[in-house]
Amino acid sequence: MKKAVTSLAIMMALSPFAYAQDDSNFYLGGRFGSSTLEDACQAGSCDDQEVGVGLIAGYDFANGFSIESTYDYLGNFETFYNSVGTKRSGDLTALTLAPKLNIGITDATDIYGKIGVAWWDWDSNAGSEDDLSLLTALGVDHRANDLVNVRLEYQYIPKMDEGYMDADHHFISAGITFHFGRHSEPEYVVVEEVVVVEEVVEPKRYVFSEADEVELFAFGKSSLSAGAASQLDPMLKRLQDFPQSTAIIIGHTDSVGSEAFNQTLSEQRAQTVANYFTDNGVSADRLSVVGMGEKDPVASNDTEQGRAKNRRVEIDSPEFVYEE
Repeated sequence: MKKAVTSLAIMMALSPFAYAQDDSNFYLGGRFGSSTLEDACQAGSCDDQEVGVGLIAGYDFANGFSIESTYDYLGNFETFYNSVGTKRSGDLTALTLAPKLNIGITDATDIYGKIGVAWWDWDSNAGSEDDLSLLTALGVDHRANDLVNVRLEYQYIPKMDEGYMDADHHFISAGITFHFGRHSEPEYVVVEEVVVVEEVVEPKRYVFSEADEVELFAFGKSSLSAGAASQLDPMLKRLQDFPQSTAIIIGHTDSVGSEAFNQTLSEQRAQTVANYFTDNGVSADRLSVVGMGEKDPVASNDTEQGRAKNRRVEIDSPEFVYEE
């Protein structure tokens, strides 16, 4: 009973340190396993094995260092020493206190060691004996989540020598601990910076007239000539390479013939050029088609040379911004 009260006092003493921080690592838990009292007699082989259970309390200071206390009921053992001449049986308990040093082997799993003191008590049918002995332990501690750790530990208390007792103790246990106020480290996501390069594409303007020996159409016709494609392909490539680009196609005629005929012919010729672009993958909504007829001459219609300049198709593609 005295030991249980002392153990509780140690656990309570650890608590204020835990709650002094916002992200505290005070923990409590339990364990059970195989408990062996070795050399429980004066001569011969007389090991005794029982089931042991215990309570765990500690405070994790981080950086692989903790202070840990355990209170264990290690079992009811029988002993026989010639100096007394009679067998004795009794309950063995131990209260331990030790620093716990962790070494990470993965992000969630540590191996650890403890070296400290064990205050053991053997309460037998012939009286009680207790003393302080060295404590050593090795174990594996795995962090299951923010709240729970699981562990496997081997604990050794040698030289339990006081009066009647003279034995060593081994305790192999599995345990679980609950860590209060612990939080996972934030995961940092490396975001690759995407550099968007904006390029201003200058406007383009093409004028195809018979005066420049560019024959897009036969005289008085709206169908493309055999060599028209080579003249239109530079603008087609711009429209294909840059989806942001647009084009305005304007047809013009000279004044020969009726005004109505010339108006219709200019519209048909502009539309024929637009059809060439759409047939090669350019969306029609990026194209504007206008027929000006004979209304906007650039030269006199009184000469053949002037009329040749007026029979023309103009294609304007405005400036736009292109993002690579």
